[in-house]
Amino acid sequence: MRLHEATLAMCLAASFAAESFAGGLNTNTNQSVLFQRSVARDASTDVDAPYANPSGTAFMEDGLYISVNNQTFWQTRSATVEKTTIFDEGEEFEGEAFVPSLPSALVTWHKGNFALSGHFGVIGGGGKVNFDDGIPSFYALTYSPLKQMEAGLTEKGLKTDASSIDVSLEASSYIFGATLGAAYEFNKMFSVYAGARFNYAMNSYDGSVGNLQLNTRVPGVNPDGKMMEASKLSETFATLAENAKTAEEKTQYATLAKTFETMDDKMSMELELEQTGWGITPIVGLGFKYKRLTVGAKFEYNTSIEMENDTKKNDTPLEQFDDGKKDHNDIPSLLAVGLNYALLDNVRIAFGYHHWFDSKADFSGDLEDHVDDTNEFLYGIEVDFLKRFTLSGGLQVTRFGIKDEYISDMNINISSTSFGFGIACWATDWMRVNLSYFHTLYQDYDETVEYGRDTYNRDSRGFGIGMDFKI
Repeated sequence: MRLHEATLAMCLAASFAAESFAGGLNTNTNQSVLFQRSVARDASTDVDAPYANPSGTAFMEDGLYISVNNQTFWQTRSATVEKTTIFDEGEEFEGEAFVPSLPSALVTWHKGNFALSGHFGVIGGGGKVNFDDGIPSFYALTYSPLKQMEAGLTEKGLKTDASSIDVSLEASSYIFGATLGAAYEFNKMFSVYAGARFNYAMNSYDGSVGNLQLNTRVPGVNPDGKMMEASKLSETFATLAENAKTAEEKTQYATLAKTFETMDDKMSMELELEQTGWGITPIVGLGFKYKRLTVGAKFEYNTSIEMENDTKKNDTPLEQFDDGKKDHNDIPSLLAVGLNYALLDNVRIAFGYHHWFDSKADFSGDLEDHVDDTNEFLYGIEVDFLKRFTLSGGLQVTRFGIKDEYISDMNINISSTSFGFGIACWATDWMRVNLSYFHTLYQDYDETVEYGRDTYNRDSRGFGIGMDFKI
């Protein structure tokens, strides 16, 4: 495999993993502003229950409940290189992502002991990532071949001691989910739920490698050894060949033109690819409510999603990127358990636990072989005051079971601790406004790589605004 093919293969395989904002490796659990401002929602009997605790919808009062939400996120990720001979010690590569809108909507209709509920949101992914300034693994891959190219030119009398190449990749990933289900209360303290979610997944990738530049010193063409594009050098020598006065000069210039053209071609390619797929998630839930205590449990079955390529352009011989090729990208099973207890009439505390069965899923590129299951612990508190206002806050501790073979400088999914807080106000007796802030702090992850050691880190900040209605 030539250099540029291996590079893009690595880039795309890594970026196939969906970006998550709160939750598992391939799942977003932040499906409402109520989650952002109080975090532990797994025993909810509020408007966010259709997603957070669907069996809890059976404990709601009669009526129609609607919640619409939008969340906005800023994220940074970095890879710092140490113990290396290729880079400067401590050299940092940083990328940024901005998600202006992560929308969701939840609806519940309750009558007697029965509740019908629905939810729509971005279940996985939700962002676009740009790698415009490169990453360390790419530069490491190009280092040896470019040095060999420089040495080959120098042996031919064309002194070259510097070269570079550009890479760009824009990748986006979305999994939209629409859920419908029903819950039933019995014995005034128990409830059951059954439902399903339809998931539609979309990935897009637009990548290119090229613009080879060299500082080849050639009298009359580049005497000062400035960085020049290989394509420009090829054009210059082709012009010189056309204007050559002797056959010998013509042959010499034509040969150089062909040399730089071949080098540029070998180090150039483009790929434009879209993927789509869908899957169904069966969901069941159990609920318990007694006086000030509420308990909720939910299990989402593994969702098999087969992604199919719609390839517009593929300059590489890599068959996995060909049009019509298929690969799996499952949503893992999830077990969620929560508890909510009212210490006072206006003070509530909540706890939650999430377990994703990542190792049992089928991820793109067989990444499931390099992960153990994910565990998450959630804590929250809400305080009502002045009749119409609620202050809340919470903490989320996420621990991924990832291994070195899973993580890379383009796939920085690392364990984290998040906190959120916010305020709610009943503007009227039937409308509530929610405002929230959510911040995630990630643990450093050290990986030993061929060119030294990478230290990965990330930072994520988001805020949300939502409106809840009771009709």
